Amino acid sequence: MVVHNDSKVFRIGESDLKKPVGHQVTMLVLAVFLLLTIGIINLYSASGGNHYFWAQLRNMTVTVSAFFICGWLIPIRKVGAYAYWVVGIIALMLFIVLALGRIAGGAQRWISLGPVGFQPSEFAKLGTAIVVARFFATHKSDLPYRIRDLLPILGIVGGLFTMIFLQPDFGTAGMCLLIAVSQMTFVRIDLRSIGIVLVSSPLVALIGWHALLRPYQKLRILNLLNPNLDPQNTGYNSIQSLIAVGSGSVFGKGFMQGTQAHLKFLPERHTDFAFSVFAEEHGFWGAALVFALFGFITFTALDIAKNTKDTFSGMLAVGIAFFIFWEFAINVAMVLGVFPVVGLPLPFFSYGSSLLLTVCISLGLLISITRSRYS
Repeated sequence: MVVHNDSKVFRIGESDLKKPVGHQVTMLVLAVFLLLTIGIINLYSASGGNHYFWAQLRNMTVTVSAFFICGWLIPIRKVGAYAYWVVGIIALMLFIVLALGRIAGGAQRWISLGPVGFQPSEFAKLGTAIVVARFFATHKSDLPYRIRDLLPILGIVGGLFTMIFLQPDFGTAGMCLLIAVSQMTFVRIDLRSIGIVLVSSPLVALIGWHALLRPYQKLRILNLLNPNLDPQNTGYNSIQSLIAVGSGSVFGKGFMQGTQAHLKFLPERHTDFAFSVFAEEHGFWGAALVFALFGFITFTALDIAKNTKDTFSGMLAVGIAFFIFWEFAINVAMVLGVFPVVGLPLPFFSYGSSLLLTVCISLGLLISITRSRYS
């Protein structure tokens, strides 16, 4: 996909325009509600039906409402018009977190308003996709973009990255950066600029390793190479997760029958390692169903991007596609021991209102984009 001055992210053929929008929306809604159902049932097992389950059930009334509001009541052109206001509000909330945010587990990531708490860094993932889409919609070019052309958007994304990283939350900060980079792969960028980035990457990584990463973050990366390096501390989560997934075998142990989860060997089973619980109880075929559902949503989002009428809608659909894909792929890679444990939750499965709300708003906007093609 290349952004051109004709305001189209992909060229739209007549056969594309004849695709029934109702069928695509219906299938997407079914996939979302199937994942919501599987996720809440899995959370019941992972939490033993305690307060996490009931709190998430209450959260779903708000998040599902947001899904329908964004999909059927909010025109996508309004989102594009207020994109910079949206990211500005998110940046303000991130600043408030750094100044006055609630500290839990050694991190300062939450804003508390009485009994209600939320994590603004989760909203920054969608905010990144929106602001990158807006930038390329208003800065079209027939020539490949150079680094200096991209400095404004790199500055915005870099600012979000920095504020989230300082919480500290390297996983979410990295996700925002990854979403932006994924969107930028769909525009033409000058080869020399790409070469500069590739050549400087090892130096940036070296500086980051020595100057930015904390000791526990380094250990998480080293544990990827050798899980037994620190088996009772930073390597413990990964080892127990692998045992849970492997013991699920082909058909799983059955609902509420996972020994790793219910004998409490598996840590963070209601958040970061919710997929480990599911794989242990439902096995290979259950995991394959979840893979298929996330794959369908990602493919559908990219197909919607291909058939949009304007650059903003297309680039936002791409950003949402990669937001869902990377969030799923990194979490699963994390629980399988092929990626460092960076604390990224699994959409629909992990406990937490902020991520669920962000995902439902994102998918609602995806439906709004689809419906706008025929409005």
